[in-house]
Amino acid sequence: MATLSSLGVGSGLDAENIVKSLVALERKPAEAVKAENNKLDTKVSTWGKIQSAFSSLQDAANALNSNDFWSAVKATSSDASAVGVSPSATSAPGSYNVTVQSLASSQYVASKAYTAGKTATVGQGTLTIQTGTYTANDGPPPVVTFNAKAAASQFNITIGPEDNTLEKIRDKINSSGAGVTASLVNDATGTRLVLRGATGAENAFKISVTENPAAPGLSALAYNASTGGTSQMTRTQAAANAQATINGLAVSSASNTMTDVVDGLTLQLSKVSATPINVEVSRDTDAIRKGIDGFVSAYNNVVSTIRVQTKYDEASKTAGPLQGDSTATGLLSQIRNLIGSSSGASSVFGRLSDIGLDIKTDGTLSVKSDKMNAAMSNPGELKKFFANSDAANVGNDGLSQRIKSLASQLLGTDGAINSRTEGIKSMIERNKDKIERIDAKATLAEARLRAQYTLLDNNMAKLNGLSSYVTAQLAALNKNS
Repeated sequence: MATLSSLGVGSGLDAENIVKSLVALERKPAEAVKAENNKLDTKVSTWGKIQSAFSSLQDAANALNSNDFWSAVKATSSDASAVGVSPSATSAPGSYNVTVQSLASSQYVASKAYTAGKTATVGQGTLTIQTGTYTANDGPPPVVTFNAKAAASQFNITIGPEDNTLEKIRDKINSSGAGVTASLVNDATGTRLVLRGATGAENAFKISVTENPAAPGLSALAYNASTGGTSQMTRTQAAANAQATINGLAVSSASNTMTDVVDGLTLQLSKVSATPINVEVSRDTDAIRKGIDGFVSAYNNVVSTIRVQTKYDEASKTAGPLQGDSTATGLLSQIRNLIGSSSGASSVFGRLSDIGLDIKTDGTLSVKSDKMNAAMSNPGELKKFFANSDAANVGNDGLSQRIKSLASQLLGTDGAINSRTEGIKSMIERNKDKIERIDAKATLAEARLRAQYTLLDNNMAKLNGLSSYVTAQLAALNKNS
């Protein structure tokens, strides 16, 4: 059988192009189906945009339905460099005068200077570090006693022959978990071991030493501020609590970050203040307005997206991918009817216009700031208008509650958006099957046509050969006659 490249040689016909043209006619219906699928793919993508828009609207509605949203507060300080303030969801509006008498500090102790530097040999034995409080008893002579936090606060650190240098002792202390931090400080006289505790009077510490008689010297790191205590190290700063007054009430804290003196507020003390600093906690109307504006923007995006995808543009004479789609136009009508209806959620605000939201001719919302600001002066009723939930009577549900319910319904697996999308996807799959059947039919037709033209080529070749033979014989007879 002749190869494809030689198809038509025997017959002299342009069989290759004839076959291709006939096969193209067989495949022609598939082109229309593919074009239809391209349009259906665009519809699936468009429904994805609508789904995304509704999802964003649902998120915006959920934000307005949160109790924390409506209880948001902001806090300011008249001198943030001295007293910083951070509110929380439990903060209540109020005003506080804060005066800082002193900041919380850590206990620092320093050893003598070692001229040999960080590798200086100190000695061997055991360091015992305890955290607690130094208390001065009243009456002469002053008696200072150390009260340990608990037995568990005692840490024994063994210093052996491999650990008896300044830098190794530093590392052993830092890895012990004793609640103090060791470092080396170099000055003009040598290297000193410096220990620092956590802030607060209850985080003071003492260091007891049990020396190894065979390798003495470790007692140079002993420290005890108690009356009669042994101290070879020098205390450069005592542990103390922060002291402040809030609205005339004295408060104390082991940390300069006060989290438990005013409900819901965290105060960060940074410096002593000679005069009271005003800390003001007020309702965060900016955050509430931002949330409402976000809700309006998300709603407008839903309306605009559906309108653009379903309209016919007279100027360009083009139709949106979903023009005439009853599901899409139905969604638009449904959400516009919802937004325009009134409810019994609030006794003050019944409709959008009552809070400064106007419905424009294209169905989107615009905000009248003056009226919105007036509505925000009544946060309790404004919250009801948006977020009220009444299981017994949905007519009393707030706007964002109703939007949330609608969006949840539409976005569900059996909702209108998913059902419509899955329906289109099913059409695409059926069309793909149709295209495969057309391709299969065209492939069979091509094989049949090539077989027929190959047979024609072979037969014509034989006839041409026979014709040549007959012609040659006749010529020979005429020559001999």
